[in-house]
Amino acid sequence: MLGYGYTESAYRKKYQTFEKMLDANAKKFSTAEAQANAIREERDALRKERMKLQTLNMERNRIDRAEARQELYYEYIGQYVKSLPTPERYEPCKLIGTQSNIEYLLTISDIHYGATFSTQTNEYSPEICRERFNRLFLETIEFIQTNKVKYFHVLSLGDDIQGLIHMSDLRLNDTSIVKSIVEVSRLIADFLNQLSSYAHIDYYHVPTANHTQLRILGMKPSEASEEDVEFIISQYIKDLLKDNKMVDIHFGDEGSQFLFFDINGTTIAATHGHTLHDVNTAFDKVANYTDGITDVLITGHFHGMKNISVGERAGYDKEIIVCPSIIGSDPYADKLMVGSKAAAQILGFEWNKGHIETKKILLND
Repeated sequence: MLGYGYTESAYRKKYQTFEKMLDANAKKFSTAEAQANAIREERDALRKERMKLQTLNMERNRIDRAEARQELYYEYIGQYVKSLPTPERYEPCKLIGTQSNIEYLLTISDIHYGATFSTQTNEYSPEICRERFNRLFLETIEFIQTNKVKYFHVLSLGDDIQGLIHMSDLRLNDTSIVKSIVEVSRLIADFLNQLSSYAHIDYYHVPTANHTQLRILGMKPSEASEEDVEFIISQYIKDLLKDNKMVDIHFGDEGSQFLFFDINGTTIAATHGHTLHDVNTAFDKVANYTDGITDVLITGHFHGMKNISVGERAGYDKEIIVCPSIIGSDPYADKLMVGSKAAAQILGFEWNKGHIETKKILLND
């Protein structure tokens, strides 16, 4: 039918020949496929290594950019510091203070220098902040003279500048962050310098806060907590007062959230307060951190006054003292329908009796 005169054996022979050829080349086909698979695997491995290298380079570049920004930031601060005149020196007056059973601590908290706003109950700006410090100075001098205070303690609880940790800070800030850092440092230093004309000053500055963190917008709270300009502010204050023998300056340990000191036998732990999620239970955590030796925990951050007794020891109560703010109520407080007057407070500590006295100094009407 096909026109060929082949027998069955002829086709069988051709088929057998084909099978032999197929068997003979099967190993070659298998080897080629294995080689192709190996090439694909090696190519994938190279691609992954290239991606790893790209990722490492991106992370290195990110770190380099961050370090460069920080160095430039500090350079700007240094340049602005050099452009300013030397602070005025104040000669000590004749000190009239006497040694007393009570020693006093002035708390200054939440200055938020650089913020500018107007609400129903409060106005704020760098100029108003300076006016409040003048008012605080006059009230404090009157207290020192009335009570014949010889040794006076001052505690700064942080958030000295408004900073730039929220989008809303872009609207509140009236000046650059660099300028705010330098100006608030000089404001505090000048306040202490003048105060030292009336009493010997021990000044304490907490090591960290939240608004003073160099937090790039979008970063989580405390994600870069080691980059906190409270360190710059406190060190600049120290430099400005280095020749004033009437002011002793005390800092907390590097890396710690707390500053520990003793006033008239009372052991105090001071912190800004941004890591205390529940201030009512904070004392136990701090006591555990300090092996139970803390008598009084003093904190800012909450922009209001509160005094909580959490226990007792022989002669006096163990307490949590929440301090008022220099800034007072702001738009955020109004949004939450809470608020308090701008204020500072003077705490009295008596030997073997602990905290026995509180004077509130109102700074806005």
